[in-house]
Amino acid sequence: MKRILFSAVIIFISISIFAQGYKIDVNIKNLPNKDVILGHHFAGQLIPDDTITLNTKGYAVFKNKEKLPGGMYFLFLPNKSFFDFLLDKDQVFSISADTSDYDNTVSFKGCEENTRFQAYKKYLDNAGKKRKELLDDREKNKGDKNKITEIDAQLKKLGEETEAYFQKTINEYPNDYFTKFLKATRQVEVPKIITDRKQQYYWFRHHYFDNFDLSDARLLRTPIYENTIDTYLDKVLMQHPDTLIPEVDMLIEKSRSNEELFRYMLVHLFNKYASSQIMTSENVYMHIAEKYYIKEATWSDSEFISELKKKVKNRKKCLIGVTAQNIVFNEVPSDTSGINDLLLQLPKLKSDGLTIDKSGADSLVKYNLKVELLKQYYDKFPVTSSLNEKKAKYTILWFWTPDCSHCKKETPLFHDLYNEKKLKEKGVEIISIFLQKDITDWNRFSQITQEWLEFIKKHRMTDWTNAWDPFDPFRINYDIHSSPVLYLLDENKKIIAKRIGYEQAIEMIEAEMKRAEGKK
Repeated sequence: MKRILFSAVIIFISISIFAQGYKIDVNIKNLPNKDVILGHHFAGQLIPDDTITLNTKGYAVFKNKEKLPGGMYFLFLPNKSFFDFLLDKDQVFSISADTSDYDNTVSFKGCEENTRFQAYKKYLDNAGKKRKELLDDREKNKGDKNKITEIDAQLKKLGEETEAYFQKTINEYPNDYFTKFLKATRQVEVPKIITDRKQQYYWFRHHYFDNFDLSDARLLRTPIYENTIDTYLDKVLMQHPDTLIPEVDMLIEKSRSNEELFRYMLVHLFNKYASSQIMTSENVYMHIAEKYYIKEATWSDSEFISELKKKVKNRKKCLIGVTAQNIVFNEVPSDTSGINDLLLQLPKLKSDGLTIDKSGADSLVKYNLKVELLKQYYDKFPVTSSLNEKKAKYTILWFWTPDCSHCKKETPLFHDLYNEKKLKEKGVEIISIFLQKDITDWNRFSQITQEWLEFIKKHRMTDWTNAWDPFDPFRINYDIHSSPVLYLLDENKKIIAKRIGYEQAIEMIEAEMKRAEGKK
């Protein structure tokens, strides 16, 4: 009697252990001695969790003392095919299938939710096949109006039956994870009573997530979570920072219900807007970085966070919609003789700087002496001006250097288009800003400065503003790390476009002028 009681206790303990974790019996006919992988869906990827080797009869068990987080899982088979199933509270059950036809032979014991899931998939598959047959039949009989009417009636009936099956499923099992997943796959429908297009849009946008619980981490481990988020951000919302930023905040705050969900959401949105090619996405990226990532991405490398802080500090000054930082500069003379005077004084500037290089002074002293020389040369320019002093309907800042092959090719073409389009007469100011070299390499610095002045003279580019100031921090203020770089400013010097081609900038100006003219 004691021995029987002891055995019962052992069995009870064993069951309790697996009740706390997972135990999934797998029996796949005609698949002896093969490896099978258990995994889950995550953001469009298949992530492996466990592996077993089937015995000679095709049987084995996945088991662990720790439960798996809820979501959509899969069994990955040796022929690289897989089939999905759901995993939630009930994690002790069995799966069986036959290699001859996985989809139609897979069955579950001990998990009614997956039985319903497989039945629903099979129903949809059959309905899809029936719909395709009807559409093919419709195409074949497109000249026969009576036949078309008959087929359309059958298609309508099939659609109604499918919708009824969906409603029956979610009504009968309202608390199932399967029901929640099923609803999440369905897009909301605007009530027919709303007929105004604008109202339809705002209703759809406001109710977009009615069927989709953003805070449910189980949906993250399905194929639909990331696509649902991205569709909302990319297709539903207007691509403007004032619209996107509040919605990004909403998505991040909704994700705080689960640590894994929060990390996914923050990383996904951070990377999404960091890599976006849309100009205004940088505003969203900077917002996410400053408000969330720097403060809460505890998993990130400290060096990366440190660099991100610097990036945010610099880029905040030159985002779309921000008033451009003022640039103080000297202007290159608009006449050839004035440029020649500056060129004549360059050899002395160069030789004096090289002499300092040969001196015994330390590097800081040498640098300071070169700065003094540079100031003397800087004073030779006849006109000192600034960005804020330039009054124009539009201002284009063109940062470039003559030792950049792309700059050498594009700058004269830009200048030609500037004249061809008569931009000056239309109130457009071009400020062409020389990206001089670091004065620590004095020889190279002097050479590039000479090339820049000669380039202006050669291509007769004196009818726009050629600016130079080796002391203004415009590289930092405008986040300049390459060339050429273009910024387009409005009448109030607000940045309306950046890092685009000059042709695109001119097209934007012309389109805006045309719209303004049409309003008069």
